[in-house]
Amino acid sequence: MNRKFINLRIVLIILIAAGAAGCDKIPGGLVDYKTVDYSVTNITAPASVLFNATDSSNIISLQIKNLNTVSMVWCKINSSDGTITIKEQLLLYDDGNLPSHGDSKMNDGIFSNKFLMTRSNPSGSYQIQFFVVDNVNQTPDNVSNVGYALFQYDNGQNNLPPVISNLVIPSSVNRGTAFTFSIKADDPNGAADISAVDYQIYKPDGSLLTNSSGLSVFPMYDDGNTAQDGDISAGDQIYTYILNIPQTYPGGKWNFVIFAKDRSGATSNIITATITVN
Repeated sequence: MNRKFINLRIVLIILIAAGAAGCDKIPGGLVDYKTVDYSVTNITAPASVLFNATDSSNIISLQIKNLNTVSMVWCKINSSDGTITIKEQLLLYDDGNLPSHGDSKMNDGIFSNKFLMTRSNPSGSYQIQFFVVDNVNQTPDNVSNVGYALFQYDNGQNNLPPVISNLVIPSSVNRGTAFTFSIKADDPNGAADISAVDYQIYKPDGSLLTNSSGLSVFPMYDDGNTAQDGDISAGDQIYTYILNIPQTYPGGKWNFVIFAKDRSGATSNIITATITVN
């Protein structure tokens, strides 16, 4: 017999034996394999909310079809710009507890709960983000953002514009050397109603300074990030920024214009300052 044929026959026998041994390790019966098969069919949320001193509770709900793979349903409520959080995680229930959760019928696939808006929450745009946690995947892959809703909030107060004061800025600076300037910003409707404190700069020739992205309005910060923004204490309503005018820019009289805006779009008084750039 040809030696090559004998070797091939031995290889085939080994493969067949290995296959037979492998078959013994396959379990009998069905393998339990689950897939995430729920679907969101409806979201119910108010389009507008008006503060009510007697009862400012609002009901939101999420309707889901196929609940076998659903472990938990919750939502996050915050301002549309992300700076104010009303609820970091509000659980939604399908328990039929109407007084506590606003849910009218148990196990009907509609998950509900109530949330409150207080007078201290500034008027403006807010969003509700809905999440479903499944019982199939591992954390954090088992959490899915399944939808959102927007609503406008009116806290019932007459909106008044913010007021800025106490500008602190050097009278002269050297090009290539960083300097810090700050301003106090107050709002009659509460500090949280301030959406931005910004500044603009006019060069000695009267032209408006723009950056490489074409922006000419720049933010100041009340975040306590001393290293990056120069702000010493977060939340004290003193907005600060660190600026460095490059050596390539012209010397002379530079004009700074500073103003604030609230969440309703109202603009504060304007404060200007002239500094000498050496």
